[in-house]
Amino acid sequence: MFVSQPQYEFPFPPHLAHPGTQHWRIVELTLHAPWFMVSVEIVDPEHPDCSMTRTLCIAWDTDLAELLCTLDPGRVKGIVCMMPAWQSPTGQWTSREVREVWRCRSAAGHSVVLADAAGEKFDCGLVPDHEVPIEQELILRIAPATGHQRGGATSSRRVRRASARKGRA
Repeated sequence: MFVSQPQYEFPFPPHLAHPGTQHWRIVELTLHAPWFMVSVEIVDPEHPDCSMTRTLCIAWDTDLAELLCTLDPGRVKGIVCMMPAWQSPTGQWTSREVREVWRCRSAAGHSVVLADAAGEKFDCGLVPDHEVPIEQELILRIAPATGHQRGGATSSRRVRRASARKGRA
């Protein structure tokens, strides 16, 4: 989904880079589909009071859900879903701050449902026609930010049965 060309490689100082990594000044999206930016706090194991934020670009909602299951929820500082022009009322790329990530399962298959800062649930358009009963699992909830502080994230591995109508999350 993200590609680049050799002329856009950034000459990052080797002593600051992780072995085998490459750095790019410009990347291109190959599909006009929703994608995600996830900001994660990384703590230096040798200096626990020293941390930095890394932001990951993620192509698919399923990859987002899988990644979040591997992270300490308290380290997730924010998630933004970048919405393509065809899914935006303005006809331009736009963003939605994601506060919740849910995994949904039914006999019809699996999907990921997101909730934005206003509490509105949405998906990335590739959702099977779910059949009742639908199991919903909260993967991550990010508390709203207050002032200059970021809220912490929480996670639930409980499976909740949805009594929602077919196709709703």
